[in-house]
Amino acid sequence: MTGRFKRRQLFVHPIQYWFVVTTLMYFACLLVVLYGIVVLPMVETLDDPSVGWQERAQAATQFLDFNARVWPWIAVTFLGLLLHSMYFMHRIAGPLYRFKALFHAIGAGNLYQRAKLREHDYLQKEAGDFNAMLDQLEQKIESLNVQCANVTQAYEDVARLIQGRSPSPVDDTLLNLEEEVRQFKTSLDGFRLRAPQPPMDSSATMKAA
Repeated sequence: MTGRFKRRQLFVHPIQYWFVVTTLMYFACLLVVLYGIVVLPMVETLDDPSVGWQERAQAATQFLDFNARVWPWIAVTFLGLLLHSMYFMHRIAGPLYRFKALFHAIGAGNLYQRAKLREHDYLQKEAGDFNAMLDQLEQKIESLNVQCANVTQAYEDVARLIQGRSPSPVDDTLLNLEEEVRQFKTSLDGFRLRAPQPPMDSSATMKAA
């Protein structure tokens, strides 16, 4: 179920963009609240002509001290939260990206594909359930292949017994049945239960011989 795959892109799913934008909006709201509670009173004191110069000097000192001590920590906190949010979303966006690729592969009939997530990715249980569903589906397809082979063999046995000895309507019915069996087998062949083997290099074959 689990495995490792490397992703070359930083953003692989739209949910990552949404999460980053939401984080920025939340942080901007926090900055507005902080400005309204802490910074704005200092600025109003500096702009108030009725306040004495000593109080203004004290407010200016507090304002400069606040800028020197608080804003760098706010910037570091914001950067840490942003990086942590991106790391968190990678653990979700990666499995979603992998599931999307699997949906296309399985839709093309490649039932041998399985969900392989990284060790620390989220949605591990969902990947396990998805793989279990594919295992059950693969077993059912294999059972249908066996039944199709049995039906084909039974048809061939019956056709050999009565072909040429029966009226033309029966022969026409046999031909129609043969076509239906062929289409049924073709439909089942569209499901690939095993990964295709890579073509063997002819030069390597000659050396091995």
